Amino acid sequence: MIKGIDSSIIKEIKGVATPQVEQTKSDVSFKDMLKDALVEVDSLRTDSDKTVADFMTGRNGVQLHDAAIALQKADTAFQLMNTIRTKIIRAYEEVMRTQV
Repeated sequence: MIKGIDSSIIKEIKGVATPQVEQTKSDVSFKDMLKDALVEVDSLRTDSDKTVADFMTGRNGVQLHDAAIALQKADTAFQLMNTIRTKIIRAYEEVMRTQV
């Protein structure tokens, strides 16, 4: 498929800095999507650990509800990731059981 020249390419040619163009949904592979999701879950976990540590030490004015919300976000993201992982494994096992 041939893509036309869009304005971002013309601006780059002229030497004007342009923001990086995001990939369209069709350009993102399943592997990349899973990788990004895992990175996001890990980021939420790291943020919640930092928030709890800040609450325990009294730094940055972190309140109890801030720490609880950060922990809940990380827990919910992990549970969702684990559920998706389980469904992917079940689908793979089902495909492997299918006789050709």
